[in-house]
Amino acid sequence: MKTVINEQERRNFAREVESKLHDKLAKCYQCGKCSAGCPVNFEMDFTPNQIIKMTELGMTDRVLNSKTIWLCVSCNTCSTRCPKGFEVAGIMDVLREIAVNRGIESKTEKEVQTFHEVFLDNVKSNGRIFELELVGKYKLKTKHLFRDMFLAPKMIEKGKLKMHSDKVSDINQIAKIFKDFE
Repeated sequence: MKTVINEQERRNFAREVESKLHDKLAKCYQCGKCSAGCPVNFEMDFTPNQIIKMTELGMTDRVLNSKTIWLCVSCNTCSTRCPKGFEVAGIMDVLREIAVNRGIESKTEKEVQTFHEVFLDNVKSNGRIFELELVGKYKLKTKHLFRDMFLAPKMIEKGKLKMHSDKVSDINQIAKIFKDFE
């Protein structure tokens, strides 16, 4: 990891993030409300507000190799709590995208990345989430077939895991959204 940051590299990284985010990093004044509200910050190596400041400072390697960007579950609690309306969850998406485009994979959070891939494939094929299929494919890919299997009966009983998919009527619209995005 680099410790000396070239000023031009710092600016380039910050500009790249801001252009994809369509927001200014300086908008964040480090109040910490995003980090205080984050339900998974206890697992992160840096809090969301630290990631924002590190991005602004151009600490590219540390940010793109952090656990934080992969652990964000995009629940938007952080963005909702931000008094300045900064898209905290959005920056995590942007940073993951930049990391993937640069060939940087999560070294410690491979299963999180796998979940994101399975999730998107599930939406592509069904137009919405079909939880049972999502869980099944995720378990097959991670080879954790029996981990937390005791939860399934409780989830089925509560109606959280349906036995059939409710596909959208026009799956071609979903395919078009994914094609337009690519």
